[in-house]
This record gives sequence, structure tokens and C-alpha cells, in this order.
Amino acid sequence: MIFIKKILPNLLVLSSIVMMFVFARATGNDDIQNIFKLIDDLATNLILVIVAITIGLFIKQYLYVLVGLVAAMAIVILVPTISAALNLTGEYVLACGLVSLGFSAVSNIYANYREFN
Repeated sequence: MIFIKKILPNLLVLSSIVMMFVFARATGNDDIQNIFKLIDDLATNLILVIVAITIGLFIKQYLYVLVGLVAAMAIVILVPTISAALNLTGEYVLACGLVSLGFSAVSNIYANYREFN
């Protein structure tokens, strides 16, 4: 039961990403489909993937990772000078965040499973 409580935020994040994908496919929403195309491109970015996996492995409380990444995405999107200075779009920031959340969730599940056994 303790293992389920530890991995529940991970499973919620992964299921919400899958639900977003299914919603985009079912409704034909071009904006969300473009974000998933960016996610497909960013999943091959090794630096982003390695950083996300490392964060997921070494931070045992996944809720901290979730809150930190969502807050960072919100700050970059809501403060226009940051996004203008870094030359980022909202779609790109959301795609980077979803890739980071997905890979860190999977690695955090592995870390909690390894600790559980």
C-alpha cells in the first residue's frame, strides 16, 4: 500500500499525458497535436531526457518535481520578458515540460520500486 501511495503522482502524470493525447486524436485539435509533434522531436534530445531521468531518480518525492516543473513552466509562459529573452513559445515550453514530466515519472517509479524491493 505504501508503494502505491508513492507512485500515485507518477501514475496520475502519465495517465494525464495519455488522456491529452487521446483527446487530441479524438477531437482533431491541431494545437495539441502540434505540441505532441514537438514532444516527439524533443524525446530524442538526449540532454533533456538524461536530466529528466536524473531528476526522477534522485528526488524521491515526485510531488516536488511536479510542482517545480509546473511552476517553472507557468513563470516562463506568464512573464513575457522571459519568453521573449529566451525566444520560447508556449507550445515549446509545454512540450519540454511534458517530456520532462514523463521521463522523470517513469524513472521515479523505477527508483521507488527498487527501494521497495
